[in-house]
Amino acid sequence: MKHHIPSTTSTNSHLMSSLRELRSSGKAVPDLWAVYADYQTAGRGAGTNTWHSTRGANILTSICFDTGLAAADQFVFNLWFATSTRIFLAQYVPEVLIKWPNDMYVRDHKLAGDLTEHSVSGNRLDYTVAGIGINVNEEHFPDNIPHPTSLLLETGQHFEVETLLDEYLNVLQERRPLLSTEHEANLREEYLSHLYRLNEPHPYLINGQQIDGIIRDIDRFGRLVLEMPDGKRETYGFKEVGYCF
Repeated sequence: MKHHIPSTTSTNSHLMSSLRELRSSGKAVPDLWAVYADYQTAGRGAGTNTWHSTRGANILTSICFDTGLAAADQFVFNLWFATSTRIFLAQYVPEVLIKWPNDMYVRDHKLAGDLTEHSVSGNRLDYTVAGIGINVNEEHFPDNIPHPTSLLLETGQHFEVETLLDEYLNVLQERRPLLSTEHEANLREEYLSHLYRLNEPHPYLINGQQIDGIIRDIDRFGRLVLEMPDGKRETYGFKEVGYCF
C-alpha cells in the first residue's frame, strides 16, 4: 500500500504522526505502508543532516514495518533494509555499495541515504519507519551537499520516478521474509560483502583527529570495527567516526 503526498515537511514525520494516531485509536500498524512525496520542505537525514531534492525529481518515501523484532535486535532491520536497497539500485548501477551504516555510495559519491526511526514498546519494536531519499533525476546539487550523485548522472538516463518506486517496493516485498533474526547471519554476510571501504586503508576523523584505519567488521549492535595503526581493533557508534575523502 502506498499513499502520495504532493508536499510535506518530511515523509518520516508525516508517517510517524499517522502511526501514532493509529496506535492511539487501537488500530493495527500496517506492514509495508509507504508514504511518498514530490517535495519535502524539511527533508531529514541522519543526525542533523538535511536532504536536498528538486520537486518531482527523486524518490522521497517512508515505509512502515511491523518487524516483530526485539529492541536489542534492531540492527537486523538495518542489515535487511540496506542490503535490499542495494539490490534494487544495483539493477541500474552495479557498482553501488553500502556506506556504513546505511548510505548507498557509487565509488565516492552518495546515491541514497535513509533515516530509520523505531518505536519501542517494552523490549520489542512496536513499529519501524524507514525513510529513504534516492537521487534519481537530480542533475545539479547545491555546493554544500558533499559528494552527491544520481541515477541520471551515473547512467545518462532519465527515469519515471513512480515506476522506480513501485520496483523498489516490490524488492522490499519479495525480501520481506528475510527480515528476522533467523536470517541475521546471512544478512550480515551480504552486508559485509558489499560494504564500502571494507579492508581498505583510509583516513577517518575520530575525536577531532584524522587517523588512518581499516574497516574490518561491524558488531551485532551495528558499531563499526576499525583496525588502528597499532593493529588494535576499536568499535565506534554512529557519529563517533567520520569518513575523510
